[in-house]
Amino acid sequence: MPHDMTLDAFHFAYRSLEQEMKDQAEGDGCVFLPSAAPAGPVDYVLICMEPSLGSTSADHVREHVEAGGRNFLSSIEDFILHFSARNYLCGPTQRYHVTDWSKGAMRVAVARAARDQRYTKWYPFLLEEIELVAAPNAGFIAVGAVVAEELQRRNFRRPLCRVIHYSGQAARARKKGIAGREPAFEDFRDSVSLKDLLVTAEEILRSACVPTAIRDETLTKLEKRQLTTSRKQLIFNYKVAFESFRTRSGIEIEAGG
Repeated sequence: MPHDMTLDAFHFAYRSLEQEMKDQAEGDGCVFLPSAAPAGPVDYVLICMEPSLGSTSADHVREHVEAGGRNFLSSIEDFILHFSARNYLCGPTQRYHVTDWSKGAMRVAVARAARDQRYTKWYPFLLEEIELVAAPNAGFIAVGAVVAEELQRRNFRRPLCRVIHYSGQAARARKKGIAGREPAFEDFRDSVSLKDLLVTAEEILRSACVPTAIRDETLTKLEKRQLTTSRKQLIFNYKVAFESFRTRSGIEIEAGG
């Protein structure tokens, strides 16, 4: 965010950018699925791939967004990413923002087939978003190999950390990531619980101003999930990567600094 921009101007600029991205997503024939808007400039930007329709329909996603729902605020894996960013990446005064490279929800098969062309089209929007939301010395997290490789191919020059994707389809990478660190993982595994994730989820949903009905529905679903060994492995992978990145990059600034 430019140093002379007020928070009111920041929020106006973000809403304007969201409208541009919505127009682009709809022009692609997709449903725009926005992230929760940041409260102000952030110290870390986590970049994911594109929203997935999963097993639902485009109409259902559209209705969810119109009702106040936002991306990265539904599954247990979403909140594992948030929990890890809050606890292992950010300092007490720091903030982060989670976004997708392209913002139109689509089927996985469609996403794979046209990703190169779509990412090229959406890259200027991503850079504009970064220019707006990222503090001057911000660090960046590429969530998944695809995002990391695409950023490197485009000579992305900001401090960058690559982490595994949180999708269950990448479960094998979770186990691979603790190889050689088994004793540390055993010490770690009992330090996190589903209750910890639920507390984080509720705080995030409230701060994102998600409507009460959606918030309560999301928390009820999360309460029925389990923090399996595989999911604890995912958190541990994020812990190791985030703490290492903080040490390497030396990002110890205050939010907006």
